[in-house]
Amino acid sequence: MCGICGFYSSEPTNERVIQNMTSSLAHRGPDDEGYYSKGPIHLGHRRLSIIDLQGSRQPLFNEDRSIALVCNGEIYNFKTLRDELLRSGHTFNTDGDSEVLIHAYEEFGVKMLDRLSGMFSFAIWDDAKALLFIARDQMGIKPLYYMDNGRIFVFGSELKAILQHPGVSREIDLEAVNLFLESQFIPSPLSIYKSIKKLPAAHYLIFKNKQLTLHSYWRAGHCPKYEWTEEEALDRLDVELKRSVKSMLVSDVPLGAFISGGIDSGLIAAVMTDCLQKPVETFNLGFNETHGAKSEHLEAEAVSAHIGSRHHTIMVDPGTLLDSLDSWMDIMDEPFADTAAIPVMLLSKQTRKHVAVVLTGEGADEIFSGYGNYRKRLRDETRLAAWSKPWSPLPGVIRRLPSRWRKDRHLWALSQPKSRRYVTIPSLFHQAIKPSMFSKMFLSKIRLQMSDFSAFFYDECDSPYYLDHLMYVDSKLWLPDDLLTKVDCATMAHSLEARVPYLDHGFVDFVSKLHPDLKQNGNTTKYILKRLAERYLPRDIVYRPKQGFIMPVKEWLMHDLADRLTQCLAPEQIRRRNLFQEKPVVRLIDEHMSGRKNHSFRLWGLLILELWLQRHEPNFSV
Repeated sequence: MCGICGFYSSEPTNERVIQNMTSSLAHRGPDDEGYYSKGPIHLGHRRLSIIDLQGSRQPLFNEDRSIALVCNGEIYNFKTLRDELLRSGHTFNTDGDSEVLIHAYEEFGVKMLDRLSGMFSFAIWDDAKALLFIARDQMGIKPLYYMDNGRIFVFGSELKAILQHPGVSREIDLEAVNLFLESQFIPSPLSIYKSIKKLPAAHYLIFKNKQLTLHSYWRAGHCPKYEWTEEEALDRLDVELKRSVKSMLVSDVPLGAFISGGIDSGLIAAVMTDCLQKPVETFNLGFNETHGAKSEHLEAEAVSAHIGSRHHTIMVDPGTLLDSLDSWMDIMDEPFADTAAIPVMLLSKQTRKHVAVVLTGEGADEIFSGYGNYRKRLRDETRLAAWSKPWSPLPGVIRRLPSRWRKDRHLWALSQPKSRRYVTIPSLFHQAIKPSMFSKMFLSKIRLQMSDFSAFFYDECDSPYYLDHLMYVDSKLWLPDDLLTKVDCATMAHSLEARVPYLDHGFVDFVSKLHPDLKQNGNTTKYILKRLAERYLPRDIVYRPKQGFIMPVKEWLMHDLADRLTQCLAPEQIRRRNLFQEKPVVRLIDEHMSGRKNHSFRLWGLLILELWLQRHEPNFSV
């Protein structure tokens, strides 16, 4: 796991630029740094040594140094690829995984991506063709940002690296602010800065002759569905999950696993133990359950006891979590309001004292139907089918209702085509209430809605089943731009590598072809995964209610953060930013502080946005 950056510029550039860009990523790779500059191209790399500890210093080159590479991530099938490339006559100078990318590019060109299994973002400079080839892994586990203004092209693992280049504009993208306020994260390809984009998952770009082209290279296929019995599907799932976990155990440094007390991470840790045939290190963050905070440390300890791991329970006070808010704001380069980010950051800090790599359970909910929200949506579609015919007058009637009524889930669904009814998991300010919340100036400058993104992915999904479409939307929005962003930022802030076995793209493709009834079976979510988990974990753990990190945000805003909230969202500050109408914000605060209504996540989102603006763009206003 590493940090990469670079730029192409035909204009003379001070050598300190690439050094500053690379230095800004030191937390992602504390073990080494390297640079490459030749003519218009400049590459930088920070290394976290995981495989081939003494070798594999980047940038890496082919035999005649006509091709240069910087890579962030791990290629899990590198040994198989290496053997194939050796048979084709290629020469290797290291024992690491990244070098296979250079020779695979020489052998297959951009089609090399079809052969890769891993998590990665990388850049290859082909000097003979004066071509820059940049790619991101199939599920978007590793990040990649870029900027192209026609004169220079800049890229990096984090925004902070790109912003070190003097040619990069810091103009805020109001569409990104708008979408953040709707769903607590900024969806790809947008970033908080108008000039900088995220490279979407499963995409690559080619920069040549000062022209950029963007390409998609993979997506999970949902058809045809496997025609297996339930027991056959269960046995095959067991084999596929073991294959994925085993592929991610390649490391020259100690490994461990995060466990939460639920089945997603617990099953990964159990399969990991089975593959290694020895106890593994497991880690969980716990805290006293006060003021609405919910911790799963006792359940995690039960998982550990069952699989025989060497367990580390890291206990903190809920107040310590809140004290870490400013540290999180230092880590995040753009507004991000997932409250679970802080405990993951603290967990990563303590875990890094013991291991350099952890396996995690992210992705299971999005491919196995783990959210109760999916069950509700399936039930809604059955109930609303008769009312949503093309000839129905209801959509037009509903669009004329007051905004506070239109945001109702059922009414909203009736007013929208099927592809736009489901947006994604979190919802702060529903698009129906934006006109009553946002300033006229802000409204005049925005046009996008999260449903524009979800509708695109809904239509892209090739399944005849509604549930598959819902999960596909979340796998393209919520998963890469919230969950995986959170894990990447929180772990890499402390030089910890996180691997996600459920998101091996071959495993995702396998699960996508399982019938939806094996995922959502009546009221049972993750049905077949739970059946598999019964082979490894006690039933009371497998079937306990889903929880996760629950932060006492409501109480924080009413007490510990009350002064900060009222200062950040004071009327004069609201007027200065000109993003919101003053009275609605004052009403939200008043209703929350008095206990009449719980606006915790809306106010948290507003607070995070203002804290980010104060830190990064203090003079910003619309």
